[in-house]
Amino acid sequence: MKKLLVCLLAALMLITLMAGCAQDSAEETTTTDETATDQVTTDEGTTDEVTEEVTYKIGFSFPTKNNEFWTKSLDFVNYVAEALDVDVNAQDCNNSQEEQLADVENMIADGIQGLVLAPQDASVCAGISSMCKEKDIPLMIADRWPGDDLVAGEDYLAFIGPNDITAGQAIATALIEGGCTNIVALGGYDGTSVAEGRKDGLELAMSENPDVTLLKYEAVGESMDEADAAIRNLLQTYPELDGVWCYNDSLALASVNVLKEKGILADVKVGGMDLLGPAVESIKAGELYFSTGGHWMQTGFALIMVFDALHDIQPTETLVKLDLLAVTLDNMEAFDAKYGEGMDVDVQSMSRTYNPDAVTYFELSLD
Repeated sequence: MKKLLVCLLAALMLITLMAGCAQDSAEETTTTDETATDQVTTDEGTTDEVTEEVTYKIGFSFPTKNNEFWTKSLDFVNYVAEALDVDVNAQDCNNSQEEQLADVENMIADGIQGLVLAPQDASVCAGISSMCKEKDIPLMIADRWPGDDLVAGEDYLAFIGPNDITAGQAIATALIEGGCTNIVALGGYDGTSVAEGRKDGLELAMSENPDVTLLKYEAVGESMDEADAAIRNLLQTYPELDGVWCYNDSLALASVNVLKEKGILADVKVGGMDLLGPAVESIKAGELYFSTGGHWMQTGFALIMVFDALHDIQPTETLVKLDLLAVTLDNMEAFDAKYGEGMDVDVQSMSRTYNPDAVTYFELSLD
């Protein structure tokens, strides 16, 4: 009896020991499954490599939300961020240089790893560039030129903005090809780089079409009120005008309204720039003849370049001038299909992180 009791006790201890070993083995297997992700084969054999997905946080600082151009710009930045699996910290500075500097300082404290800057003006760029360089944060500047004191490739990655010369030329060419021979032009503020660039494009188109007359170029500004007064005076002075070249869509839509009021819109074509919502709707209604734009996408393209830089891929160009979309009623359907509410842009194909052959920044196309 005593011998039987000893045997039973020994058997019980053996079972307990085996159960403990099995549990340890299971825990070890579970731990391995959670951490090992890939096997990498090298000259020394096959080893496990633990990989970790990184979601980058990138800042976007821009002038204001009280402007459709910048709200569309923000929408496209978010569209790109979703395609690249990036978190965006977006702040508008309410058109204040001081607030923009403070915003960026707060973004850096919040841990952004890259920054897209649409500066309120050039005065903020040196300070923001210095802050980013100190923290090794790649910086892209968009839309507004940062000035010549900063060096692209050293103080910031690159600059991206619209090609204002080709835009100004495109507006004039569309009017001329539409049959206009007597054109007046409503320009932006004299001396600004964007206004002078678009004016240069207008003059280039006129030099290429000597049979067309530029009756008058007038620098009126950027608002509809300024355009309304100017086009009324020009109609009195030049009743023979049949085309109105406009620096932006605000000037163009004001001109359309005056021409409609006077019952002569059918005899006069109007072209502008920006391709924002009201202009698109006016083209669809057969009122505004032409607009060029799409450069609200420039900040999203800048985000792609920051994303690539975070993967140690530097821009192939440090000065990117976008040739813009040219839209009339004839190709409005194609514009709506690609850039309308159901936007269909292949973001990853533009990123050299995903597509090493993506060397051109960037082409806007209706194809």
